[in-house]
Amino acid sequence: MILERIEKFFCSITPPFYLVALMLGFLSVISILMTPYVDKVSDNYEYAIAENKERLDGISKEIISITQVNNIYEDILLTNYALSVSNAKRLPSHERYNMAEVITEQAKQHNIDPLLIVALIQVESNFKQNALSKKGAKGLMQLLPDTAKYIHGKNSKGINDLTNLYDMETNIKLGTAYMDYLLAKTKGNMEHALIAYNMGPGNMYKAIRNNRLPKKYSNKVLTVYNDLQKKVESLNTAQLM
Repeated sequence: MILERIEKFFCSITPPFYLVALMLGFLSVISILMTPYVDKVSDNYEYAIAENKERLDGISKEIISITQVNNIYEDILLTNYALSVSNAKRLPSHERYNMAEVITEQAKQHNIDPLLIVALIQVESNFKQNALSKKGAKGLMQLLPDTAKYIHGKNSKGINDLTNLYDMETNIKLGTAYMDYLLAKTKGNMEHALIAYNMGPGNMYKAIRNNRLPKKYSNKVLTVYNDLQKKVESLNTAQLM
């Protein structure tokens, strides 16, 4: 008697088999009908993610580009300041700024401190664009035509014309490339590279072999260079305060 009642109770609360089958079938149909919609939503979601990633990548590249431009501009201003506290202070401001642009660009291209190029120009020509030595060295960085031709053959980046060594941009490009060549040849020894710049690599090595290395010229350039470094460092310190 009790078992019959329990059986009737479970039969009353349990849906018949056909209802269960109908419910399962309905759910399957719903799933099939919803699949395209779900796929579409998923595709739209993935497309939105890809689109946002592309947009963020573009913003990131733009920020990097702006930062690089700002850094280059800051470097040019520092070189311009160095020129303004060197013997180039007598030059018109626009000429000085144009020179700072070329020096900074070339120094960065050859991984050389722009202040070293400023010091070299001061010692070589005292910023006289049309300077000519007794040996025929020309322009700001006092290049001999044969030296200019030689270095142009080894490194002609952005140098289309070497006939006019009195041209400021041409002279600085060739002179900086030559200094880069000498630094590589002397394995980064700045003193030896400067001596070689003044008297030629062959004569420099000969002087080393004879233990008669003249240091007057290199000391002169390094004195100007160190002085410029101190002035630029003082400017940076003053700006931070």
